[in-house]
Amino acid sequence: MKRSDWIRFGVTVAVLFAAVGLLYPFWPLQEVIKLGLDLQGGVRLVLEAKDLEQMSESQRKDVVDRIVTIFQQRVDQYGLANVEIRPLGQSRIEVKIPGAQDPAEARQLIGRTALLEFRKVIDSAGNPDDLVRTSPTQEILASHDEATYYLVEGEPMVTGDVLDDAEVRTSTDPRNPGLYIALKFNRAGAERFAEALRRLQVGERLAIVLDGVVYSAPAVSESAKQAAQQGWREVQSSLTITGRFTFDQAKLLAVVLRSGALPTEVGVLEEQTVGPTLGSDSIRRGSMAILISFILVLLYMVVYYRWMGLVADAALILNMLIVFAALRGFGATLTMPGIAGLILTIGMTVDADVIIFERIKEERRAGKPARAAINGGFAKSMSALLDANLTTIITALILFSLGSGPVEGFAITLALGVAGSLFCALVASRLLLETTGIGERIPVRVKAQG
Repeated sequence: MKRSDWIRFGVTVAVLFAAVGLLYPFWPLQEVIKLGLDLQGGVRLVLEAKDLEQMSESQRKDVVDRIVTIFQQRVDQYGLANVEIRPLGQSRIEVKIPGAQDPAEARQLIGRTALLEFRKVIDSAGNPDDLVRTSPTQEILASHDEATYYLVEGEPMVTGDVLDDAEVRTSTDPRNPGLYIALKFNRAGAERFAEALRRLQVGERLAIVLDGVVYSAPAVSESAKQAAQQGWREVQSSLTITGRFTFDQAKLLAVVLRSGALPTEVGVLEEQTVGPTLGSDSIRRGSMAILISFILVLLYMVVYYRWMGLVADAALILNMLIVFAALRGFGATLTMPGIAGLILTIGMTVDADVIIFERIKEERRAGKPARAAINGGFAKSMSALLDANLTTIITALILFSLGSGPVEGFAITLALGVAGSLFCALVASRLLLETTGIGERIPVRVKAQG
């Protein structure tokens, strides 16, 4: 083989091994490639940021961007995979959570404002009617299990904006077993909390309130008062939230506390749940569509182009490996429109080979030897291939940048498929034609001289 052939061989083998390595163990599909909501099932939420009417366009954009950032921090810390979060218009946010089974859990994680407040407790009772306000600023708030109601001061003594960390821990106290959340303040928060403790009397209670719900209301002890007198360092990590949590509840609460409060209240406008049955059915139908079209194209190319058809089939198989490996490598999400893009890619991959083969056959009919015919065929088809495929890639990039949801999924697979088909046609197919002797099997039909 010539030096150029060795280069093509090395590149092709490297691409093949990289693709196989990325795709191992190949099945099940959802463990190899991220699947979209329409394939895997899950939850789709459309949220709207409230109280943005009086803001300028730049201010609204800033608020929405901050909400998206906080949402992303929450899902990353909570461990949800493949979540898509993006702005939708000037005041809305779209959230897609593939694989989620419980919409309520998604709403709790995404939609919670996470407004943490520490308020002085005036009184408590099992029935809210037993509590009497003595000031218009006072509020009656329920505990998270609605077993107790608290009459609290309206003005918080400390707020959650000074919180540094929140961590789930397991109690070692046999009198109070279970999980709790340990809070850690930054210096400004610890100083503010120490000042609040100094203002309270021993035995008075401080309610820990998140989004208007009381999670616990510990009484101020003598040791807490003494710690507050000694300075902010003594109270920086002394506060906890208790309340008969399950692990998931405690983890969720810690996550929303760590990520901080949303800059404004958000409401759920739309909620769509895609069941796992529908998702599995979509995967089955999509997989069958790809498989049937793949097999039919493979057979057609062999029947019509004989030995050159085998080259086209090898290029097609390699391109499918490249596309799926690229989806895995880039962390892209495969959707049902993306499957449509894959099916279109199958046709476009062999289309590139068809153009090349027809040019090679023309060169052979003119009486040129195999090697010269192959070189001439590739040279004469290069312009058409580049023009057609590059314009398609540009179109796919425009669709990806301006489109949303299903359009993005189609654009991703189309762009990857077209780029892969160019590589397979110009590198892998040429390598096979020049080094395997298949080029010699192209019949010579010299044009008659008239």
